[in-house]
Amino acid sequence: MQLLTFTIGEQQYGIDTRNIVEVLPFIAAQELPQQAEEIRGLIRYRGKLLPVLDLCQLILDRPCQLRLGTRTIVVKTIADDADDASVLFAITAEDVVGISTTTFDNTNCEHSGSFMGPIVDAESNTTAKLSIQIIEVGLLRKNKNLQTLMSYTRQELGQHKAGEPGPTR
Repeated sequence: MQLLTFTIGEQQYGIDTRNIVEVLPFIAAQELPQQAEEIRGLIRYRGKLLPVLDLCQLILDRPCQLRLGTRTIVVKTIADDADDASVLFAITAEDVVGISTTTFDNTNCEHSGSFMGPIVDAESNTTAKLSIQIIEVGLLRKNKNLQTLMSYTRQELGQHKAGEPGPTR
């Protein structure tokens, strides 16, 4: 499995590259009133409004700082079955480093209620071995504040679950 790796605080984190749509330079989100602190706001991505979740706020209880390595990462959930559609949203992370490879297969592991997955050993092109905490995008999607904002943006734009325009009435 390949992971997009980044550092928050002193810990290395990674997201499975199968969940990544695009890694962008930091994009300032349009802030929304009365949102939870982990919600940065909305960005326009290829004609769609996407909510942005701040990983630093979720993990360290402080917003991501604007640095050279701070990125906006557009992610998608992978549909588990025919009833579930993939969903796009964005996250902000600091110090995005690059790609690391691990032999860990997370398809058969049990998940806790948190968005944090297991810690794995991975190889990187910059160092020999890294211990990386995996962030599960599918579980990150279950953030109640993110779900509320996603349902609101779909209603406002007339979109269905996959983020595409719904049928006209």
